[in-house]
Amino acid sequence: MSKTIEDVRRFWDANPLLVGEIDEPVGTEAWFLEFDRIKTQDVFLGHVEKWTPATPAGKRVLDVGCGPGYWGRLFGRMGVEYYGIDISPKTVELARKSQRIFGFKGDIRVGNAEDTGFEDRCFDFVVSEGVIHHTPNTEKCIDEIHRVLKDGGGARIGLYYKNAVLRSRVLFRLAQLLMRAVGVGLKGRGRTAMGLAESPEEFVRMYDGRENPIGKAYGKPELLSMFSRFSDIRLSRYYFPWRALPVKPPLWVRRILGRRLGLMVLVELRK
Repeated sequence: MSKTIEDVRRFWDANPLLVGEIDEPVGTEAWFLEFDRIKTQDVFLGHVEKWTPATPAGKRVLDVGCGPGYWGRLFGRMGVEYYGIDISPKTVELARKSQRIFGFKGDIRVGNAEDTGFEDRCFDFVVSEGVIHHTPNTEKCIDEIHRVLKDGGGARIGLYYKNAVLRSRVLFRLAQLLMRAVGVGLKGRGRTAMGLAESPEEFVRMYDGRENPIGKAYGKPELLSMFSRFSDIRLSRYYFPWRALPVKPPLWVRRILGRRLGLMVLVELRK
């Protein structure tokens, strides 16, 4: 049976991002600080500037799938007019709680990436990191991002990428054997079972939780086709879950392998 947007809402309401992985009490200042450290240092390896407008002050920014408020906290220090939407009411509560703790301004509300409800051409910039591959109609989300962007506006979208391991069943099986041999695994949401996934597609879905209803990865040709309505498209690979390894390699090794074997792709866009 095909999964629906309500299935997605229920899963993320029960499993907000990084809950079960961070040891601090959920929703405390310490929890949010650790959340931000993981995103900045582990996911982006410090290269957050690639995700922000060149001149952010005064820009009207939409965060599609805001999660527990990472971009709101970051953009709040840059003087933007911030709007965040998320399908999960519980996650929106977390983001609003961080807004009270850290004092950043913004409009954070429950919303659907496939139909944001905003007017045409009303945002200077859209960011959506690790979100629209979890919804039934990803292409509709892309159309929606294009619709709400002003002419000349920019967007930064993060999606799961079909790297060499995910494109090859042989490499995928070898990678699974290696994962089990060295004890690779991420905490929370039943993700220790990822090493037992029956296919690369199942692995991608299970990355965000054993019961995650939807998770999709894309190759370069698919991405270029999906974003063809935009006038300027640039792709760059990023993110390998180093925190799942028993030993973390030096930063320069992580950056090289992130570019070669990254599980995600940053799509930089201009309308």
